[in-house]
Amino acid sequence: MRLTWLLLAALAVRAESLILAPWDESVVSGEVRVVARHEGKAELHVDGKAVAVEPLHAGVWTATVNLEAGGHEIALVGGGKVKVHVGEGAPAGWTRFREHPPGGAACTTCHAVKNGEWAFAKASLVGVCFACHDKAGFPKTHTHEPGIVPDCQLCHAPHGSRAVKHLKMSKEAACKLCHN
Repeated sequence: MRLTWLLLAALAVRAESLILAPWDESVVSGEVRVVARHEGKAELHVDGKAVAVEPLHAGVWTATVNLEAGGHEIALVGGGKVKVHVGEGAPAGWTRFREHPPGGAACTTCHAVKNGEWAFAKASLVGVCFACHDKAGFPKTHTHEPGIVPDCQLCHAPHGSRAVKHLKMSKEAACKLCHN
């Protein structure tokens, strides 16, 4: 029952307008790939100035912006904002954002249009993740076999994060999502 509720909550978040990458209060390189979900035409501003966005599919947008050293605000009009810093002198507590997949991989590495909708390229996200990640090593860090957890993004941030292994929470908290 608890896992069903978590999946429903994850689907509800999907419909919101939000910036998926980079995360707020991140240290980034000068070139930043912004990934956003927004119904209708997205309007993205960097430091108050509009920047071009590329539609990937209905409700999914991306932009690559080149930022000078210092602090910046990336805002999705009607969908929140994130603050990022390039170079030295970031505010205390801000950490480096690690893009995922690394190396600027195309969105189509994990996603495809299926039945007219932007979706995962394979039937399950587990299948998508193991296209790059080592399935044999999975039980060593997860203490169970793959497929027990139906969706890797319950615990991991698929577009990148500031956390080790892209965890959304501590390992202990992640395990408690399913185990009391």
